[in-house]
Amino acid sequence: MLTLTESALAHIESRRQSIFLEMPIVIGGDITIRESPAVRWGRPADLQKYQLVIIQGIEVYVPHELPGIPLKITLSRFLWLKWLAVEGWSLA
Repeated sequence: MLTLTESALAHIESRRQSIFLEMPIVIGGDITIRESPAVRWGRPADLQKYQLVIIQGIEVYVPHELPGIPLKITLSRFLWLKWLAVEGWSLA
């Protein structure tokens, strides 16, 4: 289940764009690690790998390979910079 914080929702609405989650590559070896998905603006290049989900009125393209764990898209800040991030992801 994917949700948006109020601050993330307000930021996305101000940009008037859809978002998508980009899955990073899997780091293999003795153990398998996958970093948190990145939140990107717009539509993904390969729509066949994504499912369009409307979350709180926002178009979110979710990759089919995203595990069914509760995740939250949040707004992070540093000085005047703002970016969207995913909370609730575990590396392994």
